[in-house]
Amino acid sequence: MEPVNVVVGIIVQGKKFLVERRRMDKKIDPGIICLPAGHVNSGEDLEDALKREMLEELGIQVKQMTFVCKNYYVASNGEKQHAYCYKITDYDGEPQCIEAAEIFWEDDLNNMTLDIDKETIRKMQRLKESH
Repeated sequence: MEPVNVVVGIIVQGKKFLVERRRMDKKIDPGIICLPAGHVNSGEDLEDALKREMLEELGIQVKQMTFVCKNYYVASNGEKQHAYCYKITDYDGEPQCIEAAEIFWEDDLNNMTLDIDKETIRKMQRLKESH
């Protein structure tokens, strides 16, 4: 099966980043603590998908984003994913918990479940330092 495309949103507040705890009834990666993400619809532009997913998941309207990296990931159900990760640099609204079990600001990478998310945050931090 071909990998599916997903988009990942990184929202930073000071030294903290927004994470979600996925609901236990999710078929993909239930209960994990991860960055907010979602599937790209067929024919959908990646940036449009990120805007749609962040509105659906967090109730925010993304105004500006910066591409960080592309990762390959195999989810708990075996789904292969190409994850396009973006730092969200400007948005309207206050993040709300709409689809996850909970959302919260985290500053310790060790509390995140997925190594790929930890590495994505590190890549984003290195990009910031190089500018």
